[in-house]
Amino acid sequence: MVVSFPFAIGAGVFGVLALLFIGVAGDVGGWMHKVGEGFQARIDRADMAVKPEEFALMVFGVGVVAWIALALAVHTELLISILMLPLSLAIAILGGQVYLKVRGDRRIDRFVQQLEMVLRMLSGALRVGLGLRQAVILVTEEAPDPARREFLRVVGKTNIGIGMLDALDQLAKSMPSQEVQMFARCVRVQSASGGDLAKVLERLAATIRDRRRVFRKMSSLTAQGRFGAGIIGALPLLVGAFIVFAEPEMGHALLHTKPGIIALMIFAALETMALFSLNRILQFDV
Repeated sequence: MVVSFPFAIGAGVFGVLALLFIGVAGDVGGWMHKVGEGFQARIDRADMAVKPEEFALMVFGVGVVAWIALALAVHTELLISILMLPLSLAIAILGGQVYLKVRGDRRIDRFVQQLEMVLRMLSGALRVGLGLRQAVILVTEEAPDPARREFLRVVGKTNIGIGMLDALDQLAKSMPSQEVQMFARCVRVQSASGGDLAKVLERLAATIRDRRRVFRKMSSLTAQGRFGAGIIGALPLLVGAFIVFAEPEMGHALLHTKPGIIALMIFAALETMALFSLNRILQFDV
């Protein structure tokens, strides 16, 4: 009776979680769709050929596999193992968001690097008498990805009746960066006030070039700080791995006892806050 008591508690907790899951989420497909909507914008920004529901299912699969592996590795009580499931799923969702953000930010950075060339192409096309839409079509024929793909979307939106100015505003939302916002605002202001759009785009291209030069200088000046942040983040992990393999008793106490697990959680929280603080310190607004 005493031996089966923790199992009864674990089964009760699992049943309550299952009832909450069914009551709040309904069917699994609909819940996956709701979760997938949170990934939709990031998936589009990362230009991944996957549906939001499929990505959400992959994230939850990774979370469940990680939970099973952690439960088998730590060998904790059943109740604690069950309570680790929501934590594993939350970490998996956060990891999916981080993955999409990193991939999307890289694509945005490549797009911004191509934007100066695109603006000069638009300026040259406008100078020879083409309209703005025809100039954008020329960009889709000459520019590489991701600029070609994003401006193809702009042309496609104008084909279904959306105005060019609104399509460019949507481009600034799908590829969020100050350079793209400046481009969309310059075109909208010029359309309302009049003037030489080709000259405006030429000056904007020069401004973007100067901004990129400043960012490269900032990157070189903060290289030492970023290297130090990497060492601070990796050193505790390396020391912990060394202790686990060099001192099996200490490693067992760290991984298979409640105080050790609590210490690991505290370490993870402090490490995350330290890396976040260093990342904020090394960022500048230009």
